[in-house]
Amino acid sequence: MEQITVKPNSNFESLRGSNQPENASKEYLEYREAWLQYPRRFHLREVPLHLDIEASSLCNLRCTFCDKLPLLQKHQLGNLTFDTFKKVMDQFSPESNRRLWGLKLSYRGEPLINKDLPQMVKYAKERGVLDVYFNTNGMLLTEDISRELILAHLDRISVSIDGTNAEEYEAVRIGAKLDTVINNIKILRRLREEYKTTYPKIRIQTVKLEGTDLEKYVEQWSSLADEVAAIDFKDESIRNTELRGNWACPQLWQRMTIEWDGTIFGCNNDDLRGLCLGNINERSIYDCWHDEKMMRIREQHRKGRSHEISDCNGCPWRTAQMEKEFV
Repeated sequence: MEQITVKPNSNFESLRGSNQPENASKEYLEYREAWLQYPRRFHLREVPLHLDIEASSLCNLRCTFCDKLPLLQKHQLGNLTFDTFKKVMDQFSPESNRRLWGLKLSYRGEPLINKDLPQMVKYAKERGVLDVYFNTNGMLLTEDISRELILAHLDRISVSIDGTNAEEYEAVRIGAKLDTVINNIKILRRLREEYKTTYPKIRIQTVKLEGTDLEKYVEQWSSLADEVAAIDFKDESIRNTELRGNWACPQLWQRMTIEWDGTIFGCNNDDLRGLCLGNINERSIYDCWHDEKMMRIREQHRKGRSHEISDCNGCPWRTAQMEKEFV
């Protein structure tokens, strides 16, 4: 069998700086190495290394390039309750092969809409999660919330800013004000200094939209962030079902996703409803991770036959990454 291409983080590009913790512990470095090597070796541990848990599916903006949130029905909108979050976290053990190493508290919506977010960060850290973070548009990152997040020991935060000036930014992120976001980040940096800490690490990142000048972007935002980065634009309207190649999705050996209402998915592409594995109120993380469907999908990917899986063939993320390798 030909060598299978597995490239973790292939949709992400760090342009300058780093959001790795200062004097990173041996455990943290082991976790990051596992993040890269487990997919490459097709190694399946007892539970996922990482979870994407949706703190909120609600959003305070209407970005022009977002074709997820505008399509959500009313019954799909809401905030994660702390009880549901705790039910998830309590399934992991801080001192065993069932430890959760990484947690991102965002998925489709704006996590800062959920007022319980700092409490969730604090509880995750108490449960031994090494890397707790979330993506945000930054508009709701008030001084009070920033203080709570520092005290909860949030490890890092990614603020999405597209463009290098207010005109560019506000044209695509409808409802946002660039001056407000910049001021909020400056307040967070000031609070870090007051508390004499280096966390949360601050990443400013953009989606690679057409015409994005990454060199100019780096120069604009480097002084405000610990890291400047860019992620691939994933066109949800493209469903290329003709792609073939010895490619496997790394997510199958890294992570799972839980939506705000407890619905569990085998990856973080929310349009793949066929990868729904149940609800946290009905099934355990362990059972979902080892679900017969997931094991069958992993085997197909391992053999370079992801195109034979209806839920994977045509996946926008798969399309974008395979086009880099095989087109």
